[in-house]
Amino acid sequence: METPLSLNVTPLNAPHKDLDYLPLADRDFQIKYLIIDKNHMRVFCQGRDNYLNGFDILGLWEYNLPMYFLPSVHVFPKMIRHCHANYDPDRQAVMSSIQTVIFPITSESINEMLYFHPSQALTPLSMGGLLEKSTKLSQEELNLLCQTFMSPKHQLDGPPPYMQTFLIDMGQLIIDMISLIMGFNNSEFVDESTLVMLSMFTLR
Repeated sequence: METPLSLNVTPLNAPHKDLDYLPLADRDFQIKYLIIDKNHMRVFCQGRDNYLNGFDILGLWEYNLPMYFLPSVHVFPKMIRHCHANYDPDRQAVMSSIQTVIFPITSESINEMLYFHPSQALTPLSMGGLLEKSTKLSQEELNLLCQTFMSPKHQLDGPPPYMQTFLIDMGQLIIDMISLIMGFNNSEFVDESTLVMLSMFTLR
């Protein structure tokens, strides 16, 4: 799907990248909501508080995992396109199908979201790239992952995949976050691609 044209005035230096370009995490139709028993907002607030209090030793907040754990984040690109398609410039609002105001907003705000240009370069996330990296996980890295996130009685019991229940509570929480971002609808098993993501949070 091509990015819609801007409203009123085309922003300067708009990136020439389709909103659907990223091959996994940013494609709405590939996102499946993970059914878990954790409170997303509570996890988000705990992650923020841990960061502010200096307890986030794994860097979860800096990687935005608690933010992406909020289900509303995954529908955001779709919402931007709906705003663009249903914007009334005279009322400066997004309209419903029966022409009632849903919420007021300016065309500048929609354009800013539509052509969001991050200050840091984004790294495309693809299953192919993760699988390629998973073949390069060394035994030393696997050992470190197990020492960091696995319970003592399940230390590296054979090659992956591993049961999520083999992990300590923090490891299970991170796996839930990663699974949600990757579009999995089940986090029961921790496979090689998930281990690549998990390896970002090991203490070295």
